[in-house]
Amino acid sequence: MAAAGTGTSATAGCLGRFPVVGSSVSTAFELVDPTLDPTGDPEVSVEDGTVTARGTVEYGSSECGTVDLAHAEYERSQERLDLLVVAADDAGGAGGCSDDLAYGGYRLEASVEGLLRRVTVTEHHVFGDAYSTTVDGLDG
Repeated sequence: MAAAGTGTSATAGCLGRFPVVGSSVSTAFELVDPTLDPTGDPEVSVEDGTVTARGTVEYGSSECGTVDLAHAEYERSQERLDLLVVAADDAGGAGGCSDDLAYGGYRLEASVEGLLRRVTVTEHHVFGDAYSTTVDGLDG
């Protein structure tokens, strides 16, 4: 097992599982209570070919914003998995969003059809702050 960071988070959201189109990445993403420091890098562990990432992202408008998995890509030639979690607009074109900031926790699981040597999880927060964790040197 390779790991970066420690901690736990409690479930308080919904679970979404989807394969990314044109990719060999299978993901499960859920919103959880924001128990981790939003200015800290995401926690990432890899065990038995499954990547687990946890973090907290700051987003704008508690009424119209959310946290979402925006990108999951596996580069087979480099045995590298890149995951991107972002502050997202969830307004759906509706007006009247509150002018506040909120924090959303997430838990992400990803697996690939192939070997993993490197995993990077990056968070993009509402005002452009980015936090990232890379787990390198995994057995391929």
